[in-house]
Amino acid sequence: MDFQICTQANFESQVERFLHDFSERGYSKSTISSYKSHLNRLKKYVFSLPEQTYTEKSARVFIVDILPTISVSASTRKHIRTTIRHFNDYLLHRPYKFRINKSAQLPPLIFRNILDEYVTDMKALGYKPATIEVRKIFAIQFLVSIYEQGIRSLKDVSGTHVGCSVLSAGSVEGMCQKLPCFLRYLHERGLTELELQNAVPSMIPEKRLPSVYDTQELIQILAGINTTTIIGKRDYAILIVLMTYGLRVKDLIELKTENIDFQHGYLSFNQSKTGKRYCAELLPTVKDALESYLSEVNPLLENRKLFYSTQAPYQPLSRGAVWSIVSGRIRSAVAADGRHRGSHAIRSSLASGLIADNVPYPIVQKVLGHTDPNTTKRYVAIDIEQLRKCSLECPAATGKFLSYLEGGVWK
Repeated sequence: MDFQICTQANFESQVERFLHDFSERGYSKSTISSYKSHLNRLKKYVFSLPEQTYTEKSARVFIVDILPTISVSASTRKHIRTTIRHFNDYLLHRPYKFRINKSAQLPPLIFRNILDEYVTDMKALGYKPATIEVRKIFAIQFLVSIYEQGIRSLKDVSGTHVGCSVLSAGSVEGMCQKLPCFLRYLHERGLTELELQNAVPSMIPEKRLPSVYDTQELIQILAGINTTTIIGKRDYAILIVLMTYGLRVKDLIELKTENIDFQHGYLSFNQSKTGKRYCAELLPTVKDALESYLSEVNPLLENRKLFYSTQAPYQPLSRGAVWSIVSGRIRSAVAADGRHRGSHAIRSSLASGLIADNVPYPIVQKVLGHTDPNTTKRYVAIDIEQLRKCSLECPAATGKFLSYLEGGVWK
């Protein structure tokens, strides 16, 4: 089975249906825009040919012969190939496993009112939207699981059903942490006979040390950026902001031009995680980097996002895009040696550097926007020089152990 699209109108119609299908399955607007941009590039090539017909063969020619000559990054080339493959699968009605958008997933119809009431209750209690969303996701997974286990009434749910739900979860750790809240809510409302939250196994999450880069490595990362190009100016501005203020990536991508006061020299915004106002002095190096970048993009529109892609359709950067930018700049400048390469590694580097310089915890806490002092103190674990001061002298070996060290046999 093959396909032939002989007119631009037909091609555009197929693209619209294809993108609508992806949109219905919960794909983001930025992903849909990227797919549309890539397919427009493909359309221009195909309908510039003498035969002006889109087939699998012309798609292969574009990928093999044309795509390598286009001046885009390696990751963009990969995205273009993926887009064309998905489009061809769509045209040929080939089975394709779509990504499951967990936040868009719905529970079985008989449980939807319960979920709505749970969300309403959390809102009334003042939980942050991010907290509500993640608890909702795991509540949905639980309701779907018990429905698949044959449960049609919450009164019939047992500890065994809860255990099966936990084991089948995409993230067992996440389910163990978030599901008890939902189960406690169900019991308090009289919807379950048992206190099912007690059936959720306790799981202590693995505590990993934050990945950090020292001052010299951070300097190398910045030095490796070519700031004569718009991409270089944007990436330099992103990294200098992250290194100076340790912003969360969500706050970085939500920054608008109105958050930067060049006249009075400060940066301010409402933090997405805590809702609290963040205000800091706009240091000269950061100011220069931002002015250099903004002089290229000329953001005159009010309330415009600060950081954008440098290619059409010029969308605001997503979390994934920032990770890709930061990761690529780190990888090209220093040896990561198994360390994380995202924006949070830069944030961790700032925290550990401040603590190593004996900056008081309350100040570090304020810089990072932490509401819990214990969150800040976890960075003590990577301050090796300070920890050396707490080390104890190793006691002298005696008895059998001394004999063993001197070449004897351990008995």
